[in-house]
Amino acid sequence: MDVTGLVLLLLMGCIAGFLAGFFDLEGGIILVPLLLYYFLSIGISSLVATHLTFGTCLLTVIFASLFAAYQHSRKRHVLWRAVLMISAGSVIGVLIGTGIAAGLQGRSLQRIFAIVAVYAAIRLLAESKRPKEDPQLSPSPVVLGLIGLVTGLVSPLAGVGGGVLSIPMMNYFAKFPLKKALGTSSAAGGIIAIASTIGYIVKGWENPLLPPHTWGFVDYFYAAPIIVGTLPFTRLGASAAQRDKFQMLRKACAVFLLVVAMKMAFF
Repeated sequence: MDVTGLVLLLLMGCIAGFLAGFFDLEGGIILVPLLLYYFLSIGISSLVATHLTFGTCLLTVIFASLFAAYQHSRKRHVLWRAVLMISAGSVIGVLIGTGIAAGLQGRSLQRIFAIVAVYAAIRLLAESKRPKEDPQLSPSPVVLGLIGLVTGLVSPLAGVGGGVLSIPMMNYFAKFPLKKALGTSSAAGGIIAIASTIGYIVKGWENPLLPPHTWGFVDYFYAAPIIVGTLPFTRLGASAAQRDKFQMLRKACAVFLLVVAMKMAFF
């Protein structure tokens, strides 16, 4: 890795981390297109570039999610009982999702990511009223398990940790207050990302088209500078969001996701 590559990867991590922290988005939703184009630009085969991108992004999500979970846990915004229930469902979803992802071509995975990116963009643009939240908060184990199943299934298919789906699902279906949904999703997302990363490692083991510094479809060498950039800027983005709404930045991020989704789905 040359100096230019190192700077680019650090910058990717900073951008993804800041926007994820600012908008309560899944960092992978920003990182996937950036890293995919980078891998293709340095000569990674298009036959494995998408799988390698997803697996590598999921590795970075582990650290980002656990870091966020630690911060939320200090404020008592993590419901650990709910984390266990969501994680139980997510393991089943991840097993199914990684099996499906391994058998799909990169173009198909990109189109699945595009669907998730469009959904994330709509979340940014739509500012609908949230439903009333239950102050007693006694969510059904079945509902939490189903939330885990869905997010675990989507995670390996889209290369994201699942927070882009689990946060609104917990808020709307389980009536979680937003802060507790964020905290609980971060903790569960770390477990989902660990399971998904392991799946990508196993499914890509000894693939001859992969570069040398990989564990299956996970490139730990290029993930390292991204992680270094992501962690501090996630916290910086979250702090900035508390001071102002920055509506123009919200719209710009949504437009970026829509453009990326169009490109990955049709070009």
